[in-house]
Amino acid sequence: MTPEILRNILMDVVKEDGDVAFFRLSLTCRLFHDLVSEASFRKKGVVNWSAYSSNHKEMYRVPYKLTNCLWCGDLFKDFPPGYIGDGKKAILHGFSVIKEFEGYCSADCFICDGNHYSPKEN
Repeated sequence: MTPEILRNILMDVVKEDGDVAFFRLSLTCRLFHDLVSEASFRKKGVVNWSAYSSNHKEMYRVPYKLTNCLWCGDLFKDFPPGYIGDGKKAILHGFSVIKEFEGYCSADCFICDGNHYSPKEN
């Protein structure tokens, strides 16, 4: 099977299962991990970006990365400011403009690492 056919199959899995498929596929085997970790694969995504202007896409079409939490070491979805969704069939749930816990998977880890948390005002 060619890599392109495999990419298409894996993208179908992501479209059906949403973002959780990225994690599951990346843990399946090294080949799957390498394919789904490519920025081009994540950027291809499931949103119809052709409906947006070039400036809008440049600013907000930024793929997330998988990062290890600075405190607990767990792998988490670290996303830049932009649209938030579950990856399922182009459904977007909202828009995030604030990254409150840079490098941490949760407020708990952020606080346990000795940081002080106070919610940011929009």
